[in-house]
Amino acid sequence: MARHILKNAVVTLGGTAIDGVRQMEIEETVSDVDLTAAGDSWQDHDTGIPGWTATLTVLLDHEAGANQTLRAGDVLDFEGYTEGDASGKTYWSGSVSILSHKLGGSYDGEGTRDYSCKGKGALASATVAA
Repeated sequence: MARHILKNAVVTLGGTAIDGVRQMEIEETVSDVDLTAAGDSWQDHDTGIPGWTATLTVLLDHEAGANQTLRAGDVLDFEGYTEGDASGKTYWSGSVSILSHKLGGSYDGEGTRDYSCKGKGALASATVAA
């Protein structure tokens, strides 16, 4: 049984690898439209246009230039590698808008930056070439 623990995760935004990735989530979504009419015995629906979002949590690191310049409103190319970026590994890519940027942490924990991204166009899946 294959298992992934994301310890080799790599995320690039705008072609620059993001330092200190702690968490990455990619979600594909599609809206639905209710087609049920009065008197129907079962609900019916149709699907709309698909979309996708990504969320990232990275360690707060004032020495890591790539992590310090990202702000809400930026539009960048996204690549997310769940197993690392070695030959033969699968990755996800597309263009994203950064919708939110949050800084946080606690007095006895690590400082983090959280980014919420929304896909602009299709989310592609590919394999890293040799």
